[in-house]
Amino acid sequence: MEIKILSPEEVEFKEKDIQTAFEQDLSKLDEGLEFIASEVVIGSGRIDTLAFDSINNRPVIIEYKGTGGFDTEAVIQLMDYLSWFARDENRIAMLEKVIKQHKPDIKDFDPSILLICVVANLRDRIRNAMYALNAEVKVFSYVVAKDTAKNIIVVPRLEVDNSEVEQLMRSAIPESELIKRHPHLQEIFSRLKAQLETDGVACYTTSRSFRFKKERIFAKAGFRKKYIQLELRVGRHVIEDSDFKYWRQGESSWGYTHVYPGKELSPKLTDWIIKARLYVAQEAAEEEDDNE
Repeated sequence: MEIKILSPEEVEFKEKDIQTAFEQDLSKLDEGLEFIASEVVIGSGRIDTLAFDSINNRPVIIEYKGTGGFDTEAVIQLMDYLSWFARDENRIAMLEKVIKQHKPDIKDFDPSILLICVVANLRDRIRNAMYALNAEVKVFSYVVAKDTAKNIIVVPRLEVDNSEVEQLMRSAIPESELIKRHPHLQEIFSRLKAQLETDGVACYTTSRSFRFKKERIFAKAGFRKKYIQLELRVGRHVIEDSDFKYWRQGESSWGYTHVYPGKELSPKLTDWIIKARLYVAQEAAEEEDDNE
């Protein structure tokens, strides 16, 4: 399908129009997002869109900014939302109740909040500030376009994903504490970790997951109720297998697979782990060459 990118002068598109366009299909922003409600009032303001990340079982707050950019006020607004929930655990319980009222089939609920911002444009200083926030944040810009049938469509573009870099300031918890919450996954994780920790690989924990690093992070392992979600940075369009799903509809170098207890680790999983290690090693080498 051909599309024509429109200039701001060719179409009048308000902030509310952007919100409505994305709420009709939140998967445009991130795989697994499910719409919960619009204009949700909390003590520190009004959330544009409340959603649920069905892959990671966590709440998602989405904010939209129209023409004029994503400025310092918007950063403060995001921090204000987070601090309101952080100051009282009962507020997270209230948020969980609201989500389960709309999605009663939800079993697991991770209280960590993903923030998503959809903006017309983004200044470099604000972009850099996103990487210092002690929470996962994704920022999308967008363009307005028209297809051959003259339908107006909105095309998102990922600008910031601070989960793809090492967040040294995020608080970690001991490995034993993470495992203790999911004892049925301990045996399979031990075998998976042994495969990941070869050839000088280091492992450390964050508040939610295990991360594996050689030169840079190439794998993340998070415990879910029935399986381990293993994320691997293998490069775009490298793996074509129904058991491996890329983030952002294939536009990310990261993807994930599920590792279930009581099953052997498959040869293809071993191959994917090797691909991820080689990918980041090559990326680091190319960056070093560029700096010489």
